[in-house]
Amino acid sequence: MKNKMKIAAAAAMLACVGMLGISVATAEEHPAKPTCMDIKWNADLLKRYPRAAVGCREVAVRDGKNYARFEAKLKERAGDSVTLEVLNVAGKADHEITIKPGADDTVEVEGKKVPYAKLVKGEKLTFWVPESRVGVISDPDATAASEIIMK
Repeated sequence: MKNKMKIAAAAAMLACVGMLGISVATAEEHPAKPTCMDIKWNADLLKRYPRAAVGCREVAVRDGKNYARFEAKLKERAGDSVTLEVLNVAGKADHEITIKPGADDTVEVEGKKVPYAKLVKGEKLTFWVPESRVGVISDPDATAASEIIMK
């Protein structure tokens, strides 16, 4: 009886080791793209918005740099600044950020780039935050970043 249990335990262990080997080989062949957990958030950004990471939807990589995607709703426009309600992954408002977009800056609304000046209150939009920076961009290929106003 003891031998049968030892043989069964050894077989189970070999099966687990074999599956682990397959998993490792597969991971090496198909490297995973970065996730929101891999983002190195800017310390100043986290000081002001400690829950920034809960809104991260995905990560895009351009030229070896990570960009975190967020969704938000326009809360208000006042002068040259815009206040956004950042949505968590469940789609609920989690925190607010106020940004100061440049005159020609755009943001994505339903897959289209729209100037901040034409946004309508309550409109849902998508923006990106470059890793280790304090700024908002319209997409990972954008060069100019809107300034996040730290209050």
